[in-house]
Amino acid sequence: MKDHDTKQRIIDAGTKAIVEKSFNGCGLKEILDAAGVPKGSFYHYFKSKEHFGIAVVEDSSEHHLSFTRKIFGDQKLTPLERIRAYFTEVRDHLQELGNQRQCLIAKVALEESRLSEPMRNAIKVGYDQWQVLLAGVIRLAQAEGEITSDLDPDQLAAFFQNAWEGAMIRMEIDRDCKALDAFIALVLDRMLSVEAAPA
Repeated sequence: MKDHDTKQRIIDAGTKAIVEKSFNGCGLKEILDAAGVPKGSFYHYFKSKEHFGIAVVEDSSEHHLSFTRKIFGDQKLTPLERIRAYFTEVRDHLQELGNQRQCLIAKVALEESRLSEPMRNAIKVGYDQWQVLLAGVIRLAQAEGEITSDLDPDQLAAFFQNAWEGAMIRMEIDRDCKALDAFIALVLDRMLSVEAAPA
């Protein structure tokens, strides 16, 4: 338990440092100092900085997936309401943070996907798992007649991811949530509506 707690402290400190700077922009010393762990202990838990980076990505992915599963599993909401609740809650959280994305995975993806194949794979797994969850709730919404059935749920989930990630980049550029609001209004309220489907 103590080893697990120490390892998690290092991961938590690393997550904070990477979000604030970048993976290559933060050194092991500052991460370990923030975690209160002696430098010599790092290699007891991680084989290399790359191995540490993979652990940080996997930890961040699991936090996001846990949040996603909680919303998508809310039986008090219809499937379409769950999808809207997910994006709305993320949007509101980002606005509270001052329109600054605190997503470690997206940040590391831009920095490391061409430099480290193992880290790229860890990032891809996280995105793929998110897409599977999203496609699943889209299927439920189609089965209940909330979303037009002429759209492939896997392709639609992939489009959601790509469009949302793009909207978040624009949010950071514009320093407001207009791009996220447009995503919610156009994608969730217009494109997905059964009424908007071709006759």
